[in-house]
Amino acid sequence: MERDSIETFINQWKKERPDLDPWPVGVLGRTQRISAHLQTRAAKWLSPLGLTWDSFSLLLALRRSGEPYELRPTDIYRESLLSSGAITNRIDKVEKKGWVKRYASPDDRRGVVVRLTPSGRAVADKAVEIHFRELADQLSKISKKERQMLLQLLRRVLGILEETS
Repeated sequence: MERDSIETFINQWKKERPDLDPWPVGVLGRTQRISAHLQTRAAKWLSPLGLTWDSFSLLLALRRSGEPYELRPTDIYRESLLSSGAITNRIDKVEKKGWVKRYASPDDRRGVVVRLTPSGRAVADKAVEIHFRELADQLSKISKKERQMLLQLLRRVLGILEETS
C-alpha cells in the first residue's frame, strides 16, 4: 500500500485515540491535499494566459453555459468552483481584461447578466485545452479501471454530501 502524508495523521490518531476510527480524516485530508496540489499546479499552467484560478473558473462557467455564453452573477457562483464572496470583484477583473461584458438583464430591471466576449471565449477555449491536458498528465499513473472506480466513489460521496446540505 502506498503511503502519503495523511497516513501519518491517521497513525498518530490510532496511537493517541485508539477508541476512534480515523478513516474520515483520511478522506477529508486526502481530498484537501489533492485539491491544493492540483490548484497550485493549475495556477502554473494558467498564469501564462493571464488567468488565476478564479478568473479561469468564472470564464469556464460562462463557456460551458452555451450560446449566448451569459449568466447572472448568482448563476456564475453556482456554476463555478468559486465561493460566493467577492464575485463582483472577480467579474470586474475579467471585465477589465475584455473577457466579459455586463448587460442589463432583460428579465430583471435591477439585475445584470455577464456575457463572455469573443476574446474571452478564445481564452477560455485555449485554457480548457491546456487544463484538461495537464490534469490528465498529472493523473496519468492512474489506470483506466482505477479512474472509473475513483470517479464512481467521488460521485457517490459528493452526492451524499449534496443531498444532506
